[in-house]
Parts: sequence; C-alpha cells; structure tokens
Amino acid sequence: MTTAPAWAPDIREADPETLSRPGRLPEEFWASRAVFAHIRQAAHSEGCSGDVLFYSTLARLSGMISHHYRAVTGIGGRASLNIFAAIVGNSGAGKSTGSSLTRTLTPAPDAEFRDGLPVGSGEGIAEAFMGTVEEPTGDLHTHGKNKGDPVMRRVRKQVRHNAFFYVDEGQTIAKLGERNGSVLGETLRRAAVGETLGQTNASEERTRYIPASSYSLGLLVGFQPSTAVPVLADASTGTPQRFLWGWADDPSIPDSPPEWPGPLSMHPGVRRLDGPCDLKFPERIRRLLWAEKIGRNRGEIEVPELDGHAGLIKVKVAAMLALLDNREHVTEDDWALAEIVWAASCGARDHLVERAQREAAAEREREETAKVLQVVREHEAKAEASVAVERVARLVRKHASQVGGITWGELNRRMASRDRKVLRKAVDLAEARDWVFGEGDRVCVKTD
Repeated sequence: MTTAPAWAPDIREADPETLSRPGRLPEEFWASRAVFAHIRQAAHSEGCSGDVLFYSTLARLSGMISHHYRAVTGIGGRASLNIFAAIVGNSGAGKSTGSSLTRTLTPAPDAEFRDGLPVGSGEGIAEAFMGTVEEPTGDLHTHGKNKGDPVMRRVRKQVRHNAFFYVDEGQTIAKLGERNGSVLGETLRRAAVGETLGQTNASEERTRYIPASSYSLGLLVGFQPSTAVPVLADASTGTPQRFLWGWADDPSIPDSPPEWPGPLSMHPGVRRLDGPCDLKFPERIRRLLWAEKIGRNRGEIEVPELDGHAGLIKVKVAAMLALLDNREHVTEDDWALAEIVWAASCGARDHLVERAQREAAAEREREETAKVLQVVREHEAKAEASVAVERVARLVRKHASQVGGITWGELNRRMASRDRKVLRKAVDLAEARDWVFGEGDRVCVKTD
C-alpha cells in the first residue's frame, strides 16, 4: 500500500451545499447567444469558471469601450456603462485566471488603454487618466530659429479615457479605505456611475480633474468569502450595491478541456466613436424604470438596501450585452438576459449575507454559552471555596484545642499549602461560630 507524500495537500470533497448554492449563471443564459457560449468555451478550455470569465470580460470591456457610449432610459440623463464585478472564492480558486484570460479573449485596441491596473488610492484612480502635454500659450517666438512658432508650455490634464482596474484580494480595498483621509471609497462610488473624479490642490502637479462622462472604467475584485462579508455589511455607504457578484468555482467545467475558440475579434472595445452614441431602451422598460423611480421617491415602495442600484446595474448590463451582440440599441431580449445576470448576482450576494448572518448567530451563541459556563464555573468555585473554608475552620478548632492555644505561625505551618490561602477566612468562620477566639498572636479554643 502506498502512502501520500508528506507534502501532499489535504484534499477532501467539497460540501454538497457549496456545489448547489445559488448565484451561478444558468444553462439557459449560456445557450441564449453564441457569444456567451464562446466565452464559456474559452474559460473551460483553460479550466476556468465560465462565470468568472463572463464577469471579468464584462468589467474589462466596460473600461475599454468608447466613453461616448451611454445608456438612455429617460431617467437621470445619459448613464455610464462602467461595470464593477466581484468574484468570490477561496484562495487558489481561479479568481485571477479570469482577469488574465480576458486579455487574450478581448485584445485591447491600442497601447493607451490602461489594462489591469492595481488600486492604490482614490487619487491613483484619477491619475490613471492624467498625463502631461504641450499646449500653445497664445504667444509666438519673436527671435531665434523658432521665430514665428507658437510658444508651448507643458500642462497636466486628462489624456486618456479608458482604464480597467483589477484587485486580486478585496481586503486590500477595505484596508486602503480605512486610512485617514482616504477618498478611495468615495472615488469608487463616483466612478461606478461615471461622475467627476479627482481633486483640486494648491499645486498644479497634484491637481487631477476628470470630468463626468469623459471616461470609461471597469473594476474586477477578487474576494475570499471572509473578506467579502465586511464589504457587504457596509451597505450604508452604497459601495456593495455597485457590484455584480459571482462565484469563482464552476461545477460545469468538463473533465476534458474543449478547444480554445479564439479571441472575440469584433468585440465592442475595438470601436472608436467621434461623438456621443446613445443606446436607447424599449418603451416598456423605460416606463418600468420610471414607475419604480417615482414610486421610491414618493415613498410608495421600499427597496432593500442592497438592491438600491438594481435598475441601474441591469441597464448597464443590458447595454453591454447589446454591444457584445454588435448592436447600438437595447432590446427586450437584452433586458431579459440582464435580469438573469442580476438574479445570479443577487443569489451569490444573498448567500454570502446569509452565511454572515449564520456565522454571527453562531458567534453570539458561543459568546452566550461562554458567559453561562463562566457563571457556572464561578458558582462552582464559590461552592468549593465554602466547603474548603468549612473544612479548614474545623482544623483550626482542632489545632487550637491544645493548652494555651496555638500561634498563628504554628497554625500556618501545620496547614497544607492548599489550605493556607483560606486560613484567614477559616479562622473568621471559627470565631463567628464561637469555636475559637484570638488572644494576642494566638488562637485559642473557646470553652463552655
């Protein structure tokens, strides 16, 4: 019989509940369009989760497409298509594989695209779009070889419009956001909806200004379950509502890898626009979104906190699915598929929330049990101490019965070490019962 080497990992079967948990994109979604099947085959050919590559591709393309693309639903003007995705799985579960594989699946159109940048600070996110250029001052050179040419000056300004950020471990974002003076959380929330980024400082070199609607930005974050829970618990800030949530594992990966299907050569990230392009939505969807908005603003309906951005997320996803299908208008089918994606995201998210609630309840139960055990131990200790004092008090009466009583020093020496710590209490008890009395440094038996 062979034995496993000492370095072999402790491999065991996954909990059946893990394999059947909600939150994965269903078969009906993958079968609905050829481009989805292409993405899934590309993932499976590398042993990667189809969901991971889909969410990774969606987030990366949202940062790669022209910033001129906007969704128009009749609510809130022209909506940014910036998408944030969170992939949840244990260490080594393949969260980072999706980020690297999507670069092969959807090649970037040019070197100016900031691809897979880490997140270091809110200021750093804005800086990704900044650069230094030379601009004319309005004056001309009056002499020398450049006479008549415009006088130029170097100016820092926005020079890029596209960026994709990837964070391998979501705990990094939480830690960075805890720093004093950090603007990371606010910057991410603004970036998710395409609002103005940056800050104005006294010095020009530290000033960053990225106007609203002037950039496309995608974000992919990998979380372990334990690090995702604190982010979800921070719903009051509005940060977790801006993410799509998915699992890193995929039970449908086949035993034998399929062939690599090749890149998506005609993906929407390669198209460049000269001016605004509005992706319009069907009238039914526009009416549905409008009814929800006014219902919330009137106070007639209440939406769960984590679903606060549901409509906007589905708008973004539907628009991106239309672009992936080489269209610049959104259909009812795009919306139906976006609702499937949203339902899967909610399934993963809510499963994590329920897990956190179970763990919190279990922790509270452990704390209550520990408190009860502590009270029991204290009660038992007091009972044991009372028995010990009673026993030692009787020993005091016995030792003090000799003629002339016994000195404290001698009494202490005659006691076992375990009894000396209660000797004072035992003498007090013996005195209270009129067994002994103190006379100078001696303890004497009381006679009738």
